[in-house]
Amino acid sequence: MKGSRYARLPQYEARGYPENELEKIQELFSRAFGGRRETGEMLRWQMEENPSLKKRATSLWDGDTLVAYNALTPAKAVYEGRRIYTAVSGTTMANERYMGVSVQLFSECSKQNQDIEVIIGFPNHNSYGITTKYLNHKYIGDVAFWTCKAHRTEFCGDIRRISAFTDEHGGLWKGLSGRHQYMKIRDRDYLNWRFLKRPEYEYQAYELVENGRICGYIVTDVYVENQVRQLQLVDFVALSEESLSALLRFCLDLGARLKCELVKAWMTSGYYKQVFLDAGFVYGNHPFPMTVWEQGLELEKAYLTMCDSDIF
Repeated sequence: MKGSRYARLPQYEARGYPENELEKIQELFSRAFGGRRETGEMLRWQMEENPSLKKRATSLWDGDTLVAYNALTPAKAVYEGRRIYTAVSGTTMANERYMGVSVQLFSECSKQNQDIEVIIGFPNHNSYGITTKYLNHKYIGDVAFWTCKAHRTEFCGDIRRISAFTDEHGGLWKGLSGRHQYMKIRDRDYLNWRFLKRPEYEYQAYELVENGRICGYIVTDVYVENQVRQLQLVDFVALSEESLSALLRFCLDLGARLKCELVKAWMTSGYYKQVFLDAGFVYGNHPFPMTVWEQGLELEKAYLTMCDSDIF
C-alpha cells in the first residue's frame, strides 16, 4: 500500500460473502446507489452459481453493521499462453459514514483472492483515485464504444437463434486465444451461465453456420438510455474476419428491425479493428477507464467485449 496516512485509519473485521445476510448487502446497495435495488436472485447467480469460482466477495464489518462490500466475478482465462483464473471487480460500495474504508476493502480483497492472477476493473470516479494512487492498480487505458447507426442492410450467411450453448460454441474461443495476451475462456458452462441463466436480463444469442459448421456467435441486448433505444453487442467470437463481418452486418439490420437507433459494442483487440471500421462503426464514445490489479496488460492485445464488465 502506498501512502502512510491511510495506515492510520480504523481497521474493521474482514469477512467474505455473507450468504446468510443478503439483506445487509441489499441495504448497503440501496444506500450507496440512490435507492436502486439488488435482488437476492441476482446475488445468488453471481456468487453461488458461477461455474468458475464461487462466493468471491469481501466484506468489512463494524459489529453487525456492514461497512463496505466488494464483489468479484471470476472466470477462467488464458493469459500470456497460460490458463489462469481472472475476475472483474464489480459492485463496490461503502457506508458513507466510514471514511477511507475503501483502501482496507481492496487490500483485503487482494489478500483473500491470491489464486486469481488477473483482476480487472472499470472504477467509477470515487474509486479510481484511491485504487491507482494508494494501491497497485494500474490504469492501462480507456475502453470506449464502437457505435454505428442501425440500418437495414444485406448480410451473408445462415444466422440462427441459439437456445442453448453447446460444446461447439464453447470451443470457438480457442481459435483466438493464441493471438491475444489475455482472453476469457468462453466454454459451454460459462456461456450458458453468463447469458442464458442471468436473472433480469433478456439476452438474445445468434450463431453463424457455414457448411454445417458453427463459425461464430454473437449475444445482443436491447437497452434504452436517455430515451435512445440501442442494440448492445455484449459478446461475440468468430473464426474469421469474414464471419465477424457477417455477424456485425446482421446486427445492424437486426437493430433497425427492433427499432433501435444505435448499435454499439466493445472490442479492444487490434485484430478486429478494420472489420468494425469497414462495417461503418466509429470508435470513441463514452470511454471507461480500465485498471488491472498489479499485472500488466496491453489493451490492443487483450480480447475484451462488454461481457468482460459486470455492467452489461
